[in-house]
Parts: sequence; structure tokens; C-alpha cells
Amino acid sequence: MHRSVPVAALVLTVMVGCGVPSRPAGIPEEAFWVGKRKDGVFVFIGARDGLGWQVKIYDRKGVLKAEGAYVLRGMARAEIVPEEVLSYDGEALHLADGTLLIPRR
Repeated sequence: MHRSVPVAALVLTVMVGCGVPSRPAGIPEEAFWVGKRKDGVFVFIGARDGLGWQVKIYDRKGVLKAEGAYVLRGMARAEIVPEEVLSYDGEALHLADGTLLIPRR
């Protein structure tokens, strides 16, 4: 006799395995997940600061990896929309239009 797994249970399993990890304590609610579950980061983009933004980047365990003023390299924009942030390479945040958000030096 063959038993089938309910579709809802299968979908839930896939979502949990591929989705966003649970948010560790101490990470602001406004922070959003960027990247794959295994190697992504939580990103908090704060208030505009002169020519850039105050940014905090946390790993999946809640450890602060980077913090400070970040500026755009590429197209000018008035705001950063979370859905446009595609990845973090250890230094810069890569946006969908090819723009980079990099630490101000």
C-alpha cells in the first residue's frame, strides 16, 4: 500500500528548508534577509546619513558582521528598497540595478 505525503506538508518542508532562518534576538525587526539560507545575512538599513545610510549587517546567528555609513556606487537614489538588495559579498550590498552600497571610507 502506498502512502502519499499531503501537498501542504511537502510545501511547508520545502519552505522551511530553503527560506529565511528564524530571526535571532537582538536583530531589529526592520532588518531583512538577503541571500540563501546557508550563507545569507540580515541587513538593517537605517536613517539616511548625509550622502548615504547607516547600515548594520548580521550573520544568521545574530553576530554583527559590519556596521557604519554606506554610500552608493552607481545610480543615485533617494531610498533603498529591501526587495532590491540581492546579495552581500562580505563588503558591499549588491542591488538589482547593478548599484553597490559600500562602506564609506
